[in-house]
Amino acid sequence: LKCGSRFRGSLPSPAGTSMASLPRLHSAYAVEQAILGEKSKVVCLRVGEEFEPDCIRMDEVLREAVGIVEGACSIYAVDKQEVPECVQEFQVIEPMATLFFFRGRLLPLDLGAGGRQKGITWVVSGRQEFIELVEAVCRGAQQGRDFIVAPKDYSMSFRY
Repeated sequence: LKCGSRFRGSLPSPAGTSMASLPRLHSAYAVEQAILGEKSKVVCLRVGEEFEPDCIRMDEVLREAVGIVEGACSIYAVDKQEVPECVQEFQVIEPMATLFFFRGRLLPLDLGAGGRQKGITWVVSGRQEFIELVEAVCRGAQQGRDFIVAPKDYSMSFRY
């Protein structure tokens, strides 16, 4: 299966309409089921505190992209305080992290300069940037890559 064929056309949401909220996972069991239960799509977890400013901005980007990537990627939000097991299991020390999984396995990302990161820890610039990242993750996951090379070099943009 080609990941690119599973994306829907880029349709802007009409002005003034409210976007649906992201599905939230409220327990370690729910997180485990989301990660292990999906066999054909990438799973994206935004782990952070619900009212943290970066989480709010990232959730907005994710809501804008969810309808476009839904055929290739399931997106969930996880509150660090509600599910502290995620923080420990995935070693999330940042206020927010966006992690990608495929067939139950965390997919490390090469975000530039050759370093492998467990995920992104900043807000992407917008819907299109996130869609491009998901496309790269899907392509790499389908090809069985050990780590995913991001479509953009973030090494000079963010200090990770």
